[in-house]
Amino acid sequence: MRYFLIFFTLVLFVNCSSVPKEYLINDDTCHYNNPIFKISKEELIIDEKILNLLQKEKRSIVIVDDDDYKNEYWYSKDEITNKQTNKQTNINKYLYYNNKGKINFSAFTYNNIYTLGKETNYDKQGNITKVIDYEKGYNICWAEAIAIVKKIAKKEIEKYEITEFYAVHNNLNEFPEVKPIWYIGLLKGNENYKNEVNKKGTLRFRIDGITGKVLKKYRIQSGF
Repeated sequence: MRYFLIFFTLVLFVNCSSVPKEYLINDDTCHYNNPIFKISKEELIIDEKILNLLQKEKRSIVIVDDDDYKNEYWYSKDEITNKQTNKQTNINKYLYYNNKGKINFSAFTYNNIYTLGKETNYDKQGNITKVIDYEKGYNICWAEAIAIVKKIAKKEIEKYEITEFYAVHNNLNEFPEVKPIWYIGLLKGNENYKNEVNKKGTLRFRIDGITGKVLKKYRIQSGF
């Protein structure tokens, strides 16, 4: 996957503990039932009209861009990328094709930061050859971890009018020896929050990926 996560130095932390028992992994809560997570048969090959346009113009094009959804294609000589964005959930679907319009692999991100769900590789015939589950070993999904933070940080979220969150986790595929931990942060807010970040650092929470227990509340000096 083409995304790299950078973890910053922790400078201030406060131990917390709570186990919100109502949070158990659920496809509706985690949005995995959302159509954006489905790879249709038609998406295995770029539509001929779109492919011809891309090859002719040799530039990126936007197919749809409204209040709820954006569908765009990025062109390069060797690869074509289709990025679809659900603006309500900040979920992005990435479909990567060769220059002939046949799919190579698909992946999903939250806020263009965290790789979520499953990354899938395909052969030249569009058959699945490899699947990587980025939430392997977790009972608490990304959306549930954010919901936990929304509950315990309600005062800060309302005060700073937080509209977006930062969410990454330990990848057990690459590091099977580490604990399943979510790192959730308050990402975008009002001017007061920007001033708060500049003075005290960014507020972040560490969530147990199995139980949903809040392990730490802390700040980091660097922004996102």
